[in-house]
Amino acid sequence: MAGQMVTWSDFNFVKYVSSSIDHAYFATTEGIILFNKLEQRWEEPLTGTVGLDDRSIIRIWADKFGDKLYLSSDQGYFEYDQFFEKWYPLTELPDFQREFKHISPPQMMFPPPGFLYDDQGILDDPISRKFEFSDVVDDLSGYLWIGTWGMGPARAREAEKRIELMPYGLIQNGVGAIYNDSGLLWIGGPLGFSPRSGLTIFDPDINEFDYIESGLDNFFPPADVNCLTPYKNYMLVGTSHGLFYLNLENDRIDIHVDMSDGLADDNLLSIAAVGDSVFVGTEYGLNMLLGEPPEVAYVWPNEFLNRRVYDLQLVDGELWIAASTGAYRLNLKLGRLQRFQDPQNQLFGEVYDLEIWENKLWFVTNDLIMGLNLKTAETESQRILSTSFRPRKIAVNDRIAAVTADDGVTLFFLDQEPIFDRTFSTEDGLPSNTIYELELDGDYLWVGSDRGLTRFWWNNPNRVD
Repeated sequence: MAGQMVTWSDFNFVKYVSSSIDHAYFATTEGIILFNKLEQRWEEPLTGTVGLDDRSIIRIWADKFGDKLYLSSDQGYFEYDQFFEKWYPLTELPDFQREFKHISPPQMMFPPPGFLYDDQGILDDPISRKFEFSDVVDDLSGYLWIGTWGMGPARAREAEKRIELMPYGLIQNGVGAIYNDSGLLWIGGPLGFSPRSGLTIFDPDINEFDYIESGLDNFFPPADVNCLTPYKNYMLVGTSHGLFYLNLENDRIDIHVDMSDGLADDNLLSIAAVGDSVFVGTEYGLNMLLGEPPEVAYVWPNEFLNRRVYDLQLVDGELWIAASTGAYRLNLKLGRLQRFQDPQNQLFGEVYDLEIWENKLWFVTNDLIMGLNLKTAETESQRILSTSFRPRKIAVNDRIAAVTADDGVTLFFLDQEPIFDRTFSTEDGLPSNTIYELELDGDYLWVGSDRGLTRFWWNNPNRVD
C-alpha cells in the first residue's frame, strides 16, 4: 500500500549508480535512494514495497527524464509504477533513452579533508580505513555521481574532481534505541557487520542525517547502544560497555562509567534522569549515579541484585521499574519500594517495558499488555497470542498499543469494541521481523529492527484491518 512503510537503513554500500536529468539513483545493499539534483536534496528512499526484497537489487536504470525506472534483482527485471509506488516484474529490460554513462574511476581526484585518494578509486579515511569506488556515472551535464563501498554516495564536478561525500541513511543497520527530541530522532542499536558504528541523528522533516561515529578514538568504543536519555547538557548513552556522557555542545564523550566505577554490570538496559540523579538499570541490578564525575550506589540491592532491570519510568515523582521479577514503584521522597500487584495477579515474572500515556501506565510481559489508570487504580489487560523470544517493547496512545512480536509488530486497536489486534510483518513491507524498538509519533510508528528504521503509517485511512 502506497506510503504504508518507508525504511531508512545503512545505505553506505552502493552497488550501482544511475542518473536522469533531475535525479541521481543509487542501488545499495539495503535498497534504492535518490537525490534530487534540481532541488539539491535527498528524497525518501524507494523502500518498503511489498513483494520485492531490497537486498536482492543489483542494478537500477532511469530514462532521460526520470519517467521510467527499471531494476534488476535476483528475481529478474522490474519496472516502477510511480503512482502506485510499486514494482512490477518484466520479462526483459526495454530500450530507453539514457542520460548518463558509466566511467572508470578518474586517476586524479581531490578527496575530502583528512582523506587520501589513489588512482585505483580508493578513499582512505583519517584512521586508514579503505573505501573503494563501486561505480562512477557521468551524467553528461558536468557532474560525476559516485558509489562507494562503505562510505555511501558521493559526487564531484567533472571539471574540478573534488569529491563531496553525501551522507544519507543510518550509520549502522541495527536500531535498538530511539529517543525523540521534539521531532529530531537519536538512533542507536546493536553492532552489525558494518565497519562503521555509533549514533545516527535523523531529522525527518528535512530528511537529513548526522552521525556521531564510535571507534574513532579511545573515548567512545564500538558497543551495542541499548538506551538513550538526555540529562543536563548531555545525551546519556547506555551501552554494552557501560554508560557514556555525550557532551551536546561538542559531540565528545566527557564521562564513562562502568563496573570498575561500581556499576552492577556493564550491559545497561535502561536509564532515567531524575533531577541531579541518574538511575541506571543493568543486566544485574539497579544503580543510582550522583554528581560529575558521578558517585555510584546500589539501589535496593536485596531486591534487584542479579536481576535484570529492563525499563525505568518517572511518573508523578515516583520511579516505576520493570524488572525480571515484576513491576515496582519507588517513592523517591520516602525511599520506599513497593512491588505492584494487579487485582488479577497477572503481573509476575518478567515485565519488559513501561509506557505512560496521559493518566495510564502500560506494562508488557511475554503474554499480555496491561494498562493501569493512575487516578482510579483500575486495570485493563489484553492477552498476546504471538510468542516472543526477545524482551518485548510497547508504544501506546489513546487509540492503539503497538507491541513487538517474533513475526513483526502487533497493533491492538484500543478504540474499537471489542478490541482487536493485527500483526504486521515483512509481508506488509517491514524490512525484517526482528524488531527491537517502537516509538509512536502522531500518525506514524517508528519501528527499529535489525535492518533499519521504518516509518509505519499506522493511521492510514486507506488500509483495511
